[in-house]
Amino acid sequence: MPTGSAIVGALTSTILLFATGCSGQTDTPTPAAATQSSPPAAAMRIDKPAKLLGTWTESVDRGFHDRAEQQMGNFKKLLSTGPTSAIGTAYVRAEEVYSRERGLHIPDDDQRVVLISAVSGTISDPTAALDKTFAGLPNVTGVGPIQPGPLGGVAGCGIIQAKTGIPVDICVWSDQHTLGMVTFVGFADADDPHGVFGQIRAELERPAR
Repeated sequence: MPTGSAIVGALTSTILLFATGCSGQTDTPTPAAATQSSPPAAAMRIDKPAKLLGTWTESVDRGFHDRAEQQMGNFKKLLSTGPTSAIGTAYVRAEEVYSRERGLHIPDDDQRVVLISAVSGTISDPTAALDKTFAGLPNVTGVGPIQPGPLGGVAGCGIIQAKTGIPVDICVWSDQHTLGMVTFVGFADADDPHGVFGQIRAELERPAR
């Protein structure tokens, strides 16, 4: 199973690629055919669930949060106006513990991590925002459209094979009100990260109050 340091290494390579891509690299294939559906009638905001998918707990690892917040900062640059809400956080399947020998770590064999970076505001061109996001990930492969679900907009997923060898699945959505990325670290194909993405997005978006 991947160690905590290997997971952080996988996340670091992903974040650095995204930050570099925002400065001008645009040669990555993008999901131009991503499904567009009607956006919600009301403006939306992003809220952090106390538990993700019913049982996943928010990570207390500062390294995970730093990387999610860095992605969140990149997303703010793609808004047409200032953000109305934003989150950058991570969730783990089992609550982390600390020991002198291992430091902060996930205690059981399930080392999967989910990072969430999302903002709400005004997005004048959701498809362009989606394309710019994937263009900022030059090593992403298999980028393709997926159904955005009942919340509308456009969505796509791709895969980055990190230098650590840990699979990193990237799913992004964009609509007129929200823009977000869900990063799945250490998920096997059988875990169906693309299917789980829709559930996670539904747990994050709420009508603006």
